[in-house]
Amino acid sequence: MDLRLCKPLAAWMLLAAFSLPAAAASVYRWVDKNGVVHYDDTSTVGERVTRDIFTQKIPDRPEWAGRVPPELVAEIEQRCQHASERHAQYGAAPVIYGTDPDGNIYQLSDTQARLMLAEIGDEMERYCAADAPQRILAERQAERSAERERRSAATRR
Repeated sequence: MDLRLCKPLAAWMLLAAFSLPAAAASVYRWVDKNGVVHYDDTSTVGERVTRDIFTQKIPDRPEWAGRVPPELVAEIEQRCQHASERHAQYGAAPVIYGTDPDGNIYQLSDTQARLMLAEIGDEMERYCAADAPQRILAERQAERSAERERRSAATRR
């Protein structure tokens, strides 16, 4: 497909995605095999549809552990910029479209769109906070420590 046609087509689809409101009682979030996050207001995709429950085991004020590597700072700044741009684009679009597991394109309901914007807002809070590099470094160090403990416990069995 000609790349000159892709951008206008994508912009039109994004703008059209906000034009028709729809109501949803529940919103399901799932991730496909390529790691793409999808939202659906019906459980038609069977076992592939799950509700995500996020729990964070990192304390509000973790102990900062050392200097943050410059490549981690650059990664976090890039994620902050990307989340901010997505939030601005989706927030301004009248309609948002999604893709189901079979590759079918569908319009997100108002509830789905609000949920997606809230999730992007959470990403912005995580990656755009002043202490984001230190906090994420501490989280990753805690995850590595927990993984070492799990491996150690498994070898003792």
